[in-house]
Formats: sequence, structure tokens, C-alpha cells
Amino acid sequence: MRHSVLSLVVVGLLATACKPQATASDAQVDAGAAAPVAAAPAPEPEAKPAIEAGFREGMSFADLRKQLIDAGWLPLRDPMCRENVGGTAEVCFELPEVESCSGDGYCKMHYANAAENRRISVTTYGPYDKWNVAGEESALAVRSWKASALHAGEVAAPACPSSDFDTFLKAFASDEKIERAFTAPLVKVADLGAGVDGTDSVLRYDAGTDYAGFNVAWRDGAYHFAGPDGSVDKAPLELQVEPQGDAARIVRYGYGMSEGNSYRFEQRNGCWALTEDPEPPSP
Repeated sequence: MRHSVLSLVVVGLLATACKPQATASDAQVDAGAAAPVAAAPAPEPEAKPAIEAGFREGMSFADLRKQLIDAGWLPLRDPMCRENVGGTAEVCFELPEVESCSGDGYCKMHYANAAENRRISVTTYGPYDKWNVAGEESALAVRSWKASALHAGEVAAPACPSSDFDTFLKAFASDEKIERAFTAPLVKVADLGAGVDGTDSVLRYDAGTDYAGFNVAWRDGAYHFAGPDGSVDKAPLELQVEPQGDAARIVRYGYGMSEGNSYRFEQRNGCWALTEDPEPPSP
């Protein structure tokens, strides 16, 4: 019996001697594991455009449109409007901001502001052929709207061809990739379509990726007129370049009896960019 008790005592002493002792660093690890992980701060909500303060559900579309245009917003053209609407799609000519209209009376439209780098999408309900009736007599009402940021393309832009405008313009007119890269995200376009006979000028925005109005090509040491089908006139095209201060240029040309166009380029980010198509085509 005495040997059994002695054996138990020895085993107990050995177990105590072999047990690892807690160190200060172990305590720090345990304390760190037990500490709660701080949550990442929630992103601040994006500030709403000031123009939204005057909007309300059910208001006249004509009133909302006037508020936007008076505040510097312009219709943002959707090149797929005619296909989306179908038929004669007259609304696409009357309201260049229209993206689509459904058979049950809903239309979706877009406006943009280059200075704020924002767009506003608006949904309306009602007969759009009476879109310009304001106030309580209007049958076309605003159902909803949403503001969002304008995003540039994800493709990396090539290097600036030159800070010298004449050299830049030749590169811009000879390479489609350079043309696309140095066209502003929004191009302000003057077009015909207002007034009783449709010959008054109206302004809109085209997204830079959709803009197709630049029809000048640099080939064989001269500028040429480039048609919408991709053809290039063999005859040289004379361009007039008019400086507007140090940071802007207006480029004009005449073609044939009445056709012609003009473009405004501005200095941006150390290079040049096409920003406007400022004169409507001849009626």
C-alpha cells in the first residue's frame, strides 16, 4: 500500500513539472484574440445634386425639365432610342433625352451635367405627345428619378499625341483610338429640332462613347471629309482653326454647297479634348 501511495505522488509531481507555463507573450495573444475587431467606417452617402430639392413625385414633366435646363443640365441622348421605342419614334426627335417608352405609358429619360459629372435618370407616366404642357394641366407626370455619377471608360487612354494643337489635331483625325480617347465624356451638341418648323437650335449632350459627329480625316498630308459610311473624299478639305484664348480652339470647315460643321477643343489634363459640336447642321 505504501508503494502505491508513493507512486501516485511521483506521477503527480512529474505532471506538474511537464505542464507548460503561461508567458507574458501568451497572455498578450490571448488578450488580442479576445479583443473585438473594429468595424470599418461606413462610407458616407453621396451628396444629392441641389436640383433634386425642387423635384416631387407627380409633378409635371415639363416643369422638371425646365428646372433641369435652367440649372445647366442638358438632355443626354441615347443612340438606341428609335430602336427601343419602335415605329416612327417621333418622341426621340422631340425629346433627345428619351431612352425608351413602353406601351403602357412609361418613359425613361436621362440628363447630364458636365460641370458636376452627374447624370439624372427620370421615369414618367402619361401621354408623351403632350410633354410640354406645364403645371396641373399636364398629363405627363414624373414618377421617379435617380442621380448617379458619370463614369469614364475603363480602357487606359493612350499618351497625349502633342500639346501643340496642330500636331494633336492631325493625330486625332488619323487614329480612331486617339479620337475616342480624347473626346470628352460628354460632348455638347447643337442640333435642329425646336420651333414651329423644327429649324431652331437645341442643345443636348452625347456621351463621348456615342458621339459620331467628327467627320474629318487626316490622310496623305491633308484633311479630308469622312462620310458616315466610312468613305473618305479624295479632295483635300480646308479647315479654319480659330483660337479662343490659350486653352480652346474652334475648328470649322465647309463642304459642298451647304454642308459643314464645327468643333470645339479644350485643354484638359495637359492635353486637348473635343468637348462641343457647337453649330447645328444646315437645314
